[in-house]
Amino acid sequence: MPHFKSKLIFCFLLAFARPISADTLYLKNGMYIVVNKAEEKDGKIEYWVGSTKYTIGKNAVDRIVPGDPPKHSSSGSAAGIQDLTRRQSGSGAGAHDKLQLPLLKGPAPEDTYWANLRDRITSGHGIDKMRLAEIELENNPRTTANAYFLAGVTEMQSGDADAASTYFERAIRAAPEQVNLLEWDAIALASQGRYVDADSQLERAAKLQPNSVDVFRLLAMARYDADRTSDAIDAWKHVLELAPDANTERLLHKAERELQVEERSNKKESLHFTLHYQGDRTSSGFQRELLATLENQYQELAREFGYEPASNIIVILYTQKEFMDITEAPAWAGALNDGKLRIPVGGLTSMTPSLERVLKHELTHSFVASLGAGRCPTWLNEGIAQMMEGRSSSGLPQEVGQLFRERKEIPLSVLQGSFVRFSNIQAQVAYAESLAAADYLRQRYGMGEVRRMLESIASGVPDEQALRNSTGLDYSELERRVGESLSR
Repeated sequence: MPHFKSKLIFCFLLAFARPISADTLYLKNGMYIVVNKAEEKDGKIEYWVGSTKYTIGKNAVDRIVPGDPPKHSSSGSAAGIQDLTRRQSGSGAGAHDKLQLPLLKGPAPEDTYWANLRDRITSGHGIDKMRLAEIELENNPRTTANAYFLAGVTEMQSGDADAASTYFERAIRAAPEQVNLLEWDAIALASQGRYVDADSQLERAAKLQPNSVDVFRLLAMARYDADRTSDAIDAWKHVLELAPDANTERLLHKAERELQVEERSNKKESLHFTLHYQGDRTSSGFQRELLATLENQYQELAREFGYEPASNIIVILYTQKEFMDITEAPAWAGALNDGKLRIPVGGLTSMTPSLERVLKHELTHSFVASLGAGRCPTWLNEGIAQMMEGRSSSGLPQEVGQLFRERKEIPLSVLQGSFVRFSNIQAQVAYAESLAAADYLRQRYGMGEVRRMLESIASGVPDEQALRNSTGLDYSELERRVGESLSR
C-alpha cells in the first residue's frame, strides 16, 4: 500500500470510464460512477458494468442520469470515480486469483427431461444420495451419467465445488468419453485449487476433441494455473488457429512475456512454495532467506485462519522493469498476487522489513483466495492483507474518519472489485477504507467470524448478504460504524 497522503484526501477521485452506452450514477457524497445501465429495484439501485450486475443502497444515490458525465474542470473540483467494481475478464494485474475457469451453461431447467431427472435426485434437503444410488443400480449408463452430472452442476451452482467433483467423477465413470463431463470436472477441480488435476481432465478432453475451441481455451487456462506456461502458450496458439479473438491474443502475449523470464530462471522448492529466480541476480543465501521467511509466514497465517491452501504457492522474483512489463501493474503497486506471488526485488540481496511486509501481504491473499474461492470482495481482501502485515486502523490519519463521518467515503459496494485501475491517490483512499472496515470487523466480531464470512462468500452467498449473516450489518451500517469507531 502506498504511503497515505492525508492532504490529498479530498481531491482523490479524478478518472472515469466511458462505456459505449452509459448511465451516470451520482452519489450523495459528490462522486459519480459511469456504468452501462442503472435502475431502481426493491429499494436498491442495480447497475451493470459489462455483463455483471452490482447493487448499491438507494440512500447513497442522489440521481441517475442517462449519458456520459460532465467533463472535469481543470481545477479538479468535479469529483468522479472510475468504476472498478470488477476486474475485466482475463485482466491480469492486481487480481488475487488464478485465471478462473468459467462456469459452463448447465441443463435448461425448463427442459422436461432434465426437470424430471432433477425431481428424481433431489429431496427437501437438496441432492439425495440414496436416490442417486438407486438410479445407478438400474445399470443404465446414460441415465446414471446424466443424474450425477446434474447433481454436480447443482452443487457447483450452489458453491460446493468439492461435492460437485465427487458427482462429476461418478458421471465420468459411467460415460468416460463425454467431453462436457470432463470440462465440468476440471472447472470444479480448479475451483478447489487442484490445478494439476484440472489440467489432467482437460488433456483427456482435448484428445477426444482435438479441434474444440472451448476445450482448448479451458486447457490453456488450466495449464497456466498449473505453472505450465509453455504448454499453456501452445494451447492458446491452437485456439487462435481455430478461432482468433482479442482476449486469447492478450493472454498469449502475457504468457509469452512471462516465459521469457521463466526460461532465464531457476527453480527451488520448499514445503509450501516454488520459487522462480534468476541465479545471477539472487544469491543462494537470499533464496534460502526468502523461502524461510515465507514458510514462517505461512505457519503464522495458518494459525490465524485455522486453514491451509490446498496447492503449492508459486513465487516469482523480478526486476522492477520485468515486473511492470509483465504484470502491466499500476505504478503504485509494490507487488502482485494473481495466483502467483510476483515480487520485484530490484537490487536487494537480503531480507528487509519492507520486503517481509510485502511478502506477508501478498501471501495473505493466497489464503483469502483459497478460503473465499476467489470471490472475496477486494475491500475485505485488501483489508485483511494489511492487517496481517501488521497495520491497524489506529495508524490511519484522522481524515479517513472524517470521510466516513461525513459520508464521503468510497462506498464499500464500489470497492468490491479490483483496485488496479485506481490512480495513486484513489488507491490510497481505497486501501485506507479497506483497512478501517476489516479492522473494525476483526475487533468487533473476531477473526473466526471473518473466516465464516469468507466461507459463506465461497459458497455463493453475495458479499453484503454474507456480511449481514455474520454481523447483522449491511454496507451502509458498517460504513457508519467504522466512522464512529475511527472517531473514538
